[in-house]
Amino acid sequence: MKLYLEMKKKIIASIFVVLMYTFITSFKSSKPNINKVALDLNKSKVEWFAKKVGGKHNGYIAIDSGFLELNDKQLIGGKFFVNTKSMIDTDLKFKKANKWLMGHLKNNFFEVNKYPTASFIITAVNPNGDNYSIDGKMTIKDITKEIKFPATINFTDTAVYANATIKLDRRDFGIIYGKGIIKKMANKAIYNNFNLKISLVAVR
Repeated sequence: MKLYLEMKKKIIASIFVVLMYTFITSFKSSKPNINKVALDLNKSKVEWFAKKVGGKHNGYIAIDSGFLELNDKQLIGGKFFVNTKSMIDTDLKFKKANKWLMGHLKNNFFEVNKYPTASFIITAVNPNGDNYSIDGKMTIKDITKEIKFPATINFTDTAVYANATIKLDRRDFGIIYGKGIIKKMANKAIYNNFNLKISLVAVR
């Protein structure tokens, strides 16, 4: 009887060990495979589009650094920074006009010497059929606003491609043409909304 009880205890202990091992290994295998993938700065870009009374302009602004955060083949987060001093216009071919416009935008609107960096942080990624809805925080001139917009995200064996067009109101970020009656009148000639076309490429 004593031998039977000892064997029973050993069997129960063995079963307990097996159950614990199964539980621990299954927990480990279910942990998300999260990794940060750096952006390819040569392929990632931000294009801007702005309108005014009687015309419009567009150009690019350089991405300084950034990454996309992945859980296997799911985008779950990310962040990137742009250098506001790198802003260029591509529609004005006349050099003097182009130089004047960029000086005007950089100094009077974006104040790039005071605010040389803008950024965007992805806070949520929500699948929406074949597309996605992105929640995030946009920071321009040290002013942060929560925004939401649709995006397309594609995966290959070697890279992740995320593309979106974002509409922003410049007034939300203090992008205005100073004070005074003349400047206020000139400010009204510029449309409040402008678009950013964002194309991100992260190579795995």
